[in-house]
Amino acid sequence: MDELGTELPQRPTYVRVLLLMTLFFAVPVVSTAVEAMRESGRAAAGGSAMTVVMVLLFVVVPLLIARSITARHTYVSDEAVSVVSGGELRQQLAFDDLTEVKVRYTGNGGNLMPKEKIFLSGPMRTGRGSILVSRLYVESLQPLLRRLEAEVADRPELLRGELERDYFEEAVRSAR
Repeated sequence: MDELGTELPQRPTYVRVLLLMTLFFAVPVVSTAVEAMRESGRAAAGGSAMTVVMVLLFVVVPLLIARSITARHTYVSDEAVSVVSGGELRQQLAFDDLTEVKVRYTGNGGNLMPKEKIFLSGPMRTGRGSILVSRLYVESLQPLLRRLEAEVADRPELLRGELERDYFEEAVRSAR
């Protein structure tokens, strides 16, 4: 994937939390399964159904979310932003084709729950929709923001309005 540019470093925090949560909930799931095996009749059926639901909600879903997060990789080059998931190029947007840049903040989560998100819109080379680059997935937005800073300097219309400009400038200032 070297031809796609520099990979934004992945953020492992959420994956670790999901894995710890899965381990934590595995104890009551196993306990419920053991109790269901000891029962007979309707109690056994109810216990088995409860075990299946608990396995799905507390083990399978968190593991699928963790896998989704670890499978997503974002690359920045001089020409484009690319999103690879599961080893396949899912989205790619050339900087020349950018039509809008939006920076959004979500809550005040501190270092554990970073708040910056960048939406990139325009006609895609690959994929569709907008590209979302969030601190949920990556440790640092700095390489992307540096490249966007040059693009916005050449084409200020990418930021629509003063509020967008203020958000973008704050993101550039605080990027790490």
